Amino acid sequence: LVSLEMLNKANPDAADAAYCKSSMADGECALNSEALSSINKAIRKYGVSARGEIVATLSWMLFESGNWVYNINHFPGNIGQGTRTMMTWEYVAEYAKTLHPDAYAKALGSGDVSAANNSTKTDVIDLVLNNDDSFGSGFWYLTTKAASFHGNANSLRDGNKADFQKYVEDGIVTTWTTEREDVWTMVNSAI
Repeated sequence: LVSLEMLNKANPDAADAAYCKSSMADGECALNSEALSSINKAIRKYGVSARGEIVATLSWMLFESGNWVYNINHFPGNIGQGTRTMMTWEYVAEYAKTLHPDAYAKALGSGDVSAANNSTKTDVIDLVLNNDDSFGSGFWYLTTKAASFHGNANSLRDGNKADFQKYVEDGIVTTWTTEREDVWTMVNSAI
């Protein structure tokens, strides 16, 4: 599990109680102390015990959320995209359906995920923006959508930056950047 001291070292700005007071994302910003319980619940819930997997997931979430500032996509403002991982709408919908099937069915109605309007996307994403679900999204994704990286002795090995880069490119399916590397380096030294 992760300690508050570890999170504070990985994300020092969010250790300060005043951190969210100047946030432009009203109601989205979280302190490390607010994230900790939800992160540890997700680690237990999804059975993620390998340090390399925890470091990778926290690095992804910290990078995408702007160090816990954002919970929904603001840049460029894709409606339905979010959680601390900034999952795309399709993944958010699947995640919400998995965790809250009745509320999801009510929000989506008989509609098709790919044809959902912005109002429906907002109703669905709202189901998973609470801290437990939002901070759990990266661990859910690792164990369900990128399962070949979970529990694999040759993937996301402890302290292996190349493994994280492969996860970013082939598991998360996004672009590797020096900014992602910098976040991983910080988290890897803290956890």
